Amino acid sequence: MTSILDDDIVQIPGMYAVTDDLAIAPLTPVLALGLLNRFKTPLTDLKEKVVIIRDKEEDKAIWSRFLLVRYHNPKIKVLALSKDLLNRDDSRWWRDIVLNDFKEDELGEGFTDWVSCEFKNGYNTLFWHSCWLIDQPLRVSFPHLFVRTINKLCAVSDIVSWNNGVILWNLESIFGTDVSLSPAPNAFNQFPSVMSTVVVEELRDLKALLQGVVPDNLAKDEFRWNLTSNADFKLSSVSILVSNAKELAWSLPIINMLDIIRKITIPAKIKILTWRFFINPLPLKVQLVNRGVSNFTSIDCIFCSTHPESLEHLFYHCHVTKAVWKRIYTWLDDEVKISLEEFKSFGSIQEKKKNINIKATLNTIWIALIWCTWKMRNTIIFDNGLFNFDEVISNIMFFSWRWSCNREPHSRISFYDWYKLPLLCNKTH
Repeated sequence: MTSILDDDIVQIPGMYAVTDDLAIAPLTPVLALGLLNRFKTPLTDLKEKVVIIRDKEEDKAIWSRFLLVRYHNPKIKVLALSKDLLNRDDSRWWRDIVLNDFKEDELGEGFTDWVSCEFKNGYNTLFWHSCWLIDQPLRVSFPHLFVRTINKLCAVSDIVSWNNGVILWNLESIFGTDVSLSPAPNAFNQFPSVMSTVVVEELRDLKALLQGVVPDNLAKDEFRWNLTSNADFKLSSVSILVSNAKELAWSLPIINMLDIIRKITIPAKIKILTWRFFINPLPLKVQLVNRGVSNFTSIDCIFCSTHPESLEHLFYHCHVTKAVWKRIYTWLDDEVKISLEEFKSFGSIQEKKKNINIKATLNTIWIALIWCTWKMRNTIIFDNGLFNFDEVISNIMFFSWRWSCNREPHSRISFYDWYKLPLLCNKTH
């Protein structure tokens, strides 16, 4: 694949992998051959393709066609942002946007407030959902009319026709019959005369708003990103928004720890588990019972069976877990230079240790301990396993060694050296 950017600037040839969620990642020759072998693709079937990564005419850009195939009319979905438009083929990222709508009580706005479409010819402007006529969607201003429409996702162009140069608004095409004669099936059915009056008034006001509104058939509707001054989308605007949202959700120390974990070279699933450890309680028995899940024979700790299984107990107060912490702390030898209680606190490690390499090693070992403890807990619950102290300790040593080697791929840290004195390995490599 050869990438061609704006102004016909040709970049070097390259190969890329594109997932169903439109995540695009460059491929090295080795990875590319691995994928070809995995999918049994004959080399004779490969052809060089020149792909336009971005074009000044956005509708012709390849990413635009990807979106169209993947999301089935993404423009409508972005502007309407309705649960009714979700289907099981949508990516989990898009479903999260629609279901949550990034709503923050402090901000009073959501995704639909950040994307708008400037009305021109009306082909990409939703009649009911877009803010094109007044400062709020028509479905909000005219709720009783909206309930009665037979096409809640119609574009403005769908109800416009021309007769000898005169514009006609065909409202009948979205209502079917006289709306005043078709009470909607809701709580107001017992007062049809009152409802008819309300609907007639809304219809009158809507027609008054539409008078004098003329689409520009020579210009396309323009999408605008409302978080930037020039209405062009910039990733930095999203980054600022996310940073502000994090400050509303978590304290500054938690945000700092999440950022530290993000930078550590460990598998993604381990990072996610550690993030959940700090910000979103893991599915422990006490938490599940609080959420209404009560199909447990006992909510006691799976290790000691003497206390309820909460996060604090499982990872810190259980005598079994305490023994794990003590064994790993002893393994670190005198080089650790912090107390056992300080070692058990991820935040204390960041405060007490100034040497970057030592701190990185302690962080990795701390995360490996949390991970291996959680894995052992799940093995006992789901696989009817038995607690094996030596296995937990060995796994902590092995995984922390492997992740440390990934952090410094050019180093030659043997597992033997790591097993003997893990903190000294950072001083000698």
